[in-house]
Order: sequence, then C-alpha cells, then structure tokens
Amino acid sequence: MPNNYLIGVDLGTSVVKATLLHIDGVAVAAAHRAMSIARPAPGLAEQDPEAFEAATYATIREVMERSGVAPGAVAAIAFAGQMGGALGVDIAGEALTPWYPSTLDTRYVPYLTPVMARAGDRVWAIGGAVPLVAPRMAWWKAVHPGVYAHIHKFMILANYVAARLGGVRGEDLFIDPSYLIFAGVADTANRRWSPELMAVWDFPEAKLPRIAAADAVVGKLTPAAASACGLVAGIPLVAGAGDQVAGFLGAGLVENGEMIDVAGTFPVLGTCLDHFVVDATHRMWQTMPDPLGPNHWYPLTYIGGGGLTHRWFLEQFGPLDAGAAGTDLYARWDAAAATVEPGAEGLIFIPHLLGRACPDDPAVRGAWIGFSWTHEPRHFYRAVLESIGYDFAVALGLLREMEPTLPPREVRVIGGGARSGVWNQLKSDILGVPYRRLAVIDRAALGCAIIAGHAVGIYPDMAAVARKFAQPEAGWMPDVAAHERYRGYVKVYDEAFVGLRGVFEGLERER
Repeated sequence: MPNNYLIGVDLGTSVVKATLLHIDGVAVAAAHRAMSIARPAPGLAEQDPEAFEAATYATIREVMERSGVAPGAVAAIAFAGQMGGALGVDIAGEALTPWYPSTLDTRYVPYLTPVMARAGDRVWAIGGAVPLVAPRMAWWKAVHPGVYAHIHKFMILANYVAARLGGVRGEDLFIDPSYLIFAGVADTANRRWSPELMAVWDFPEAKLPRIAAADAVVGKLTPAAASACGLVAGIPLVAGAGDQVAGFLGAGLVENGEMIDVAGTFPVLGTCLDHFVVDATHRMWQTMPDPLGPNHWYPLTYIGGGGLTHRWFLEQFGPLDAGAAGTDLYARWDAAAATVEPGAEGLIFIPHLLGRACPDDPAVRGAWIGFSWTHEPRHFYRAVLESIGYDFAVALGLLREMEPTLPPREVRVIGGGARSGVWNQLKSDILGVPYRRLAVIDRAALGCAIIAGHAVGIYPDMAAVARKFAQPEAGWMPDVAAHERYRGYVKVYDEAFVGLRGVFEGLERER
C-alpha cells in the first residue's frame, strides 16, 4: 500500500486542528476541537495539556474516518503549536503543571523583570527575545518548589503531545529549534543551549530537553495512540515546528524578504532572511530558526492576543444593523467600517489589552484615543482594525532600518482574518505594500506536512515544495492617497506609547 498521505496537527491557543493531506498538497480532510483557557483571575491563564492530547486523538480519528483513507496509507505525522508557553513534565513525560500560554499568563513577570534589568542586553544578544520559559521556571522554583523538584524537563505543548503519542520519555524528550528563542537559555543563532544564559537564570541543564531538528523523527506511534487515532502503530512522528514557523513554510516563505501577515489569535507580521538578526535596540522583532536550515530565518513581530481583542469587540458591542441579512457578524461590521475614512476621523486604538509583547511592556493596556460625540460604533471598529496595521507599520519601518537592502515584497496573508477584504485593503494601505491572500488551508498543517514528508524522503527539497503549494488566491493594491494619509496616524500611534507610559504605569500601581 503506497504511503501517499501526511498528517499535520496544529495545537493552537483556541483550537486543535488536524489535517490529512495528500502528498500533492491537497487537504483531503480536516477536523478541529475548540480548546478552553481557564482565567481564574486577572493575569492568570492556564490550559490542560491532557485535553490537548485528547483533542489530537479525536481530530486525527475524525479526519481518517471522514476521508476513508486506509490507516496504513499515512506516511508520517508532524506537529505545530503555540510558541511561547511552557509546561513541566516528569521523567515519564506526564504533565506536572498546566500549559501556561505565552504572554496571556503573566505570573512570570516578577521573575523576569529583575533578570532583564541586570542582564537583559546579554539575554537579547544571545537569545534574541524576551524569555517566557526561564522566568516561569524561576516562578515554579520560588512558589511551587515541590513541583519544581519533580520536573524532569520543561516542554513545549506540541512537543509534549508528539512525545505522548510516541511514548517518548526521559532523556529522549525534545524541543525543536523554532521554540528556542523564547526559552531564555538558548544560543538561538547557533541552535543550541547557552551555558552563559543558563548561569544568568540559574537554570540547570538537566531540566532542558534535547534539541531535535524540525525534520527529525522523534518517535513512532504507539499501539495505544494508534488505536485512539484510528491509525496503525509505527507511523513516524516528526518534531515539526512552532505554529508561526510552520505556517510561514506552508505559505511558501523561502526567499529573502518575502513577507507574511498571520491574521489570527496572535496577529503576526513576519519575513524571511538568510541570516540571524537581533533587534536589541527596539526589541520589536524576534528571529525564529527556519526548518530549511542554518541559513534560513524567520524574523517576526506579534501582538499578544490581538485576534482575541478583535473578537472581544464584537462580543461586547453586539450585532450591528449593517449589510445584508444573513451575513456573519464580522462581515457586517466590516461593511460598516468600510464607510469610514482612513484614520477613523481622528480616532486610534491601542490593541494590547494584556500588555505589549513587541517590545515587551506588560504595563500597557488597551485604549481608544481621540473620540468625540461624532464618533459612532463603526469608527471604533475601524480603529480596532487599523491598530493592527499601525503596529505592523511601526515594526516594518524599524526592520527596514536594520535591513536597508531588504527587497520590497508583497505581503501574503493567512489566518481567519484573511477572509476580510476590508481588513486586507486597510493594512495594504497602511503599510504601502500589496497584500495577497493565499488559498484557504491550514498553512501550519501544510508546513508540518512538508516537514514530515521531507523527514521520510517524500520531499527531497522542502523549499521547492513550499513554493509549489503557496497557491495565491486574491490580491489588494495599496491606495497611494490613503497610504500618505496613514503616515501621520502611524507616527501618532507610535508616539502614544511614550505619552501614555505614565498613565499605564499608574493604573498598574493601582490595580
């Protein structure tokens, strides 16, 4: 029986998705399960790692049942997932802690701040980002010493699930390079652990998993996992990459300067470079190791929970009588926003409701600035949409300062928000570059399939396959007049963080 199928599993913040793909890049079947985030108090966010494991079994079984593909026809499975969180496991690979998702859970911040004040320059120079794992380990050590003592390795969610499906344990537990930048103890440029940063954090190497390449076969599907998934035992399990990195590959970003906008829960603007770059001055860009090898890197900037803010607005402000009956809520608000001039008539929005991630500033909160009695709900909504574009425009300007020879490219847009033509046009106008939406497919799952196929010899050249599978669908060109008008708003948006610093810090003190 030919092994002509691959499975990509994407363990996101709000949903677990499994996609069964033919080796020609066509998605045969997909399934998803919604995942919850426990928020017991402000600044606290936890997810159940065992629930993600169970959702992985359920979604894989569903795609196999829906597709009718023989269980033995799957050549390999690879995994993508949330990039910035952490959990602790024992020597058997059993979870000892919840999964703490990225910057949504802020209990690590008091353990991050003094270290960054003392050694932040070295942490950035070697690691390339604000750490999210090391300060959490410091928190566990200080607040939960009993749990900390029993933690054998810290793990990333997708790597944890892959290990569970393959029965991986002990010193075979692993992390793939795409996650190193958030560890705080990694020499990211060389894709290895850093003795200097381990000393900075007093982080014992014994608690660090081995580093496995994205295309490494890290285990084989166990009989028990195979039964739960509706597959046969022994299928190779491939490490994969963080959801953003896998999505970039799945979107065909393989050439220097190509750009992408991930319009999802964590809005991301990213590009592809042939060298590692550290944004030590502004700290807006973080450079991820690319699965294609040591000369491929993915710098990106992101807005923590920006997509959740978008959803929050619609949930809080409710239905809007705009657009044709039967259209969904997003489309109706988009239609209303399209009637508003660029700049929302002098109204800007700060979209960082749980602190700013790039650059790291946990005191920042959301704000509308400049509204008057003339502003209507549609203006506020347009300001929400524009705020993502403003943040990206600030970051893109800084990237061009760091990389003045970076060739101008179109931006490929993926994610749920890519369906909004209004938003795509708006961001194209703000950034002054063309936007091109790719065909609807889970790009992280596709990236995983490319990595998995390469690992088992189906795709000798990952870059060539990624280009082939990019599939552009629709495009938007920037309006020159709108772009010129937006330049001033981008400047005001950037200056707002300086002007509001005292306000944000005062509110933080009073909380």
